[in-house]
This record gives sequence, C-alpha cells and structure tokens, in this order.
Amino acid sequence: MKVLVASELGQGTRPSDVMDAIEGELVYMVDVCPDSRRFPYSAWCDCGITFCGIVSGAVTSTALVRDLEGLTYEGYVACLETTHEDAVRGGCSCGFDADGIASALCAIAAPLRDGTVVERCVDRVRVRLRAV
Repeated sequence: MKVLVASELGQGTRPSDVMDAIEGELVYMVDVCPDSRRFPYSAWCDCGITFCGIVSGAVTSTALVRDLEGLTYEGYVACLETTHEDAVRGGCSCGFDADGIASALCAIAAPLRDGTVVERCVDRVRVRLRAV
C-alpha cells in the first residue's frame, strides 16, 4: 500500500523547509488554520505547508511516497486513530476522521511512483522531486 512518510529528501529548496519529524515515519496533514490558509509560507504558522508525523507529532515540509507491503488499510487507520487518541488525552477536542484521512492520503499516494517526494501548500499536495 502506498503511503506518505517523513523525508529529508528535497529539503533545502525553499527557505520555509523544515524536517523535525522522524525519517520514515507515517505522516498526515492537520487542518489548516485561517492564518496559514491566507499566508502559507508565513513564519508564524507552518500548518499549511507541513505534514505531521504520527509517532513524533513533529513536522516536515516534504514527504516521500513509499509502498509498504506489510501495511494494510485497516492498520493505517488504526495508526491514525491511536495518534488522535493520544492527542485527546492531551486535551484536544477537535474532530478527527481517521478513515477519511487515511482514504485521502492513500488517494494522494496511489498514482505516484514509490520514491516520489511531495510537498504541501494548504489543500494541495504536489510533486517536488520525481522518483528515478
């Protein structure tokens, strides 16, 4: 199954690049705040241009498409649900549709070749580096 994972690849091509996540960890996209929606490359909030690591909770501005053979869709949803359960215990009260998020991320990754590096700009994910 193709998914997005945190990656150092492609970092450094934009001044706003950041990689604080764990290399290779599964990532997802948080909802974009109003400020980042209006000014995605602003210094005060990077939620519109980053992916969030499901283990570390840290962010990266690039993600790598990986075809993980042992990962099932149900397992992917369970990983996302576990991540949100930890956030809820920390006080988060936002809605979180793990199945919907997994479905959207799989739809992004599915047509891309394993090894493709992508970046995010608000609601769009685009190729930064094509797989060789």
